[in-house]
Amino acid sequence: MPKTSLLSFSLALILSAPSHILSAPVHGQEEVIPFLRGEVRVGNDPMSDGVVVLHQVSAESSGEIDSVRVDADGSFQIRLPFVPNHTSRPEIFFASAEFRGLLYFGPAVTEAVQLDSLYLIQAYDTLSVPPGGAQIPLLARNLFLEKTEDGWTATDVFRLRQDGDRTLYSPEEGIVWAYPLPNSATDFQVGQADMAPDAIRFEGGRIEVFSPLPPGERYLVIRYRISEHDFVLPLPGRTDRMEVLVREPAPAAEFHPLSLSSPVELEPGNAFRRYVADSLLDSEVRSEIAPEPWSLPAEWLGLLMAGLLGAVGIFGYRRRGSGVPPQGAPPGETFRNHLLLAIATLDEDFQEKGDTSPEARTRYEAERQEILSKLKSLP
Repeated sequence: MPKTSLLSFSLALILSAPSHILSAPVHGQEEVIPFLRGEVRVGNDPMSDGVVVLHQVSAESSGEIDSVRVDADGSFQIRLPFVPNHTSRPEIFFASAEFRGLLYFGPAVTEAVQLDSLYLIQAYDTLSVPPGGAQIPLLARNLFLEKTEDGWTATDVFRLRQDGDRTLYSPEEGIVWAYPLPNSATDFQVGQADMAPDAIRFEGGRIEVFSPLPPGERYLVIRYRISEHDFVLPLPGRTDRMEVLVREPAPAAEFHPLSLSSPVELEPGNAFRRYVADSLLDSEVRSEIAPEPWSLPAEWLGLLMAGLLGAVGIFGYRRRGSGVPPQGAPPGETFRNHLLLAIATLDEDFQEKGDTSPEARTRYEAERQEILSKLKSLP
């Protein structure tokens, strides 16, 4: 891999990872002097030959400012241009050493007190990975989900553990580690990582990492969209702990084979439903949103009730042959509806028969008047 890619990888590592300065005080100092004293190790052994380069990073610029050869015991001493004080002058110093074509970096130096401890640059022998990358176990994976209209937005946090004692790399500058994502994942973004962002790509529905991976733990945060409600999350290899955290409010869902656990609230008003499983091997998580309980829409319910009342009214009127509702019909509004329906039915029958004889009209008007009288008598 080119040194420029390794440099960006190491800068990301320095700015995001915890300090690796060894607590080995240098005795006999009465005042702080701007010297960085340290050691370069390859595994557990000192690097007996090589060059240490001092880097300075500020808001305006960054680059190499000095260099020095290591002694036979791997030790080195290099002077800083000024005593670091990140409060008054927010600049960062760090040192690097090259071993077998790869650059290794020590932690960031921002305060004077750090000059009182031995500065360690840890290098490793290398191990080339097979084509397509190495399989690296996950210490943990936390998938944060938020429901959208057409699927989910996902923030995926990976904690990898490179268990070997050598740095994994691809001699052809190929893939060092790859990991599949859900088939419908799109709109990828790289968040924080112990890897150079420009060495992380998304191709064919998976993450592809091209930067070397030294031994130890690494983490990676990516964001993407899942354009389906139910999806499959591949988990190849070993995953020590898997958690899916669904931001509330969200529909009821299952994430097999994970089990529903106690919810978490990352901050007030930001609660997550949590699903957990441990010790998974070559597995997958299958999401399934529970169907909503069936309910008749209010407008359809109103039409259904009106139809039922109409059917009852027509049946009652035609059975009795008059405007009187069926025996035992309740008083009040229901009775009023029966009478109104009886009038409408009587008018419709008279119009359809088309009998305009005086006898037919007299009979029609008498029946209609009887029903109207009953209607007027209601309270």
